[in-house]
Amino acid sequence: MNAVLAPFIVEGLLIIVAAIFGFLTGKQGKPYGKVKLVLHLFFFAWFTLGMVFILRGTLNELTLVSIPFFVMVACLLVQLFVGIRMLISKEVGKRLPAIHKIAAAGLFLADACALIITAIR
Repeated sequence: MNAVLAPFIVEGLLIIVAAIFGFLTGKQGKPYGKVKLVLHLFFFAWFTLGMVFILRGTLNELTLVSIPFFVMVACLLVQLFVGIRMLISKEVGKRLPAIHKIAAAGLFLADACALIITAIR
């Protein structure tokens, strides 16, 4: 395995683990279970820290991988703001969780695209 692929593989795994805890948290509805929510937020924070690591490498040399990476950053920001909104609001409804799930899927797809582009190069 190429060392350049490792960050994207780890990020993909973190997205999957955070998504699992997110689905488990969302099944209960409000109020969210504290343990699952803390684990979901922990993996989100770990993923965000990994994005900072990838950002350092991406900004040094803008290549084709930069496009899916910046899509990941946009989806990450959507995840953050929608997640905070879901935590603050008393009743979530259906629109916010749907946006949260679509942004998570966008994160995973952009990560997969960055992995494929990096593997091909």
